[in-house]
Amino acid sequence: MAKTKKQQFGDLPPQYNFSLNPYPDMRFSSCPDCGRKTGQRKRPLLIHIDPFHLIALNYTCRYCHHCDMLIGHKDELEHLLTNMFAQYDPPVIGNDYLIIGTVEKKAWQEGLTRPKSVADMLPHAHDFKSYQEIRMTMGGWFHVSQEPPVMPPPPATEWVKRGSGKK
Repeated sequence: MAKTKKQQFGDLPPQYNFSLNPYPDMRFSSCPDCGRKTGQRKRPLLIHIDPFHLIALNYTCRYCHHCDMLIGHKDELEHLLTNMFAQYDPPVIGNDYLIIGTVEKKAWQEGLTRPKSVADMLPHAHDFKSYQEIRMTMGGWFHVSQEPPVMPPPPATEWVKRGSGKK
């Protein structure tokens, strides 16, 4: 049986597992997978925003050394993206986006002074080993045979499409 190779965006080997926390009122001082204490890692995250924007955003994530997991908080990331695109390209605010991986720090720093094309960025990009969005279950008393329901994440407050104001 032939093995199929997983398609990869960046040229560098995958690095880090990534979890996105959509709950603005919950933070992770311990890992959601193993329960150990988390630290912090500041890494340039590679983010694709529809239809054609690719940016590297230097962001401080929670980090579990044992699981090699970065945890990003959706509300913080969307706040930074909203502030950036409010000045750069306001119609993009509220578009779908995907956090693809990380970029080498040196390449990110060079991109601050001399913006890089996608082709120039790919040789310095790591995809994530895995990507998941965290889901919390509701608290309370439940029958032994009953699974607690999953708490729906709240809607975005900043990264939303605004009306054009034209009538």
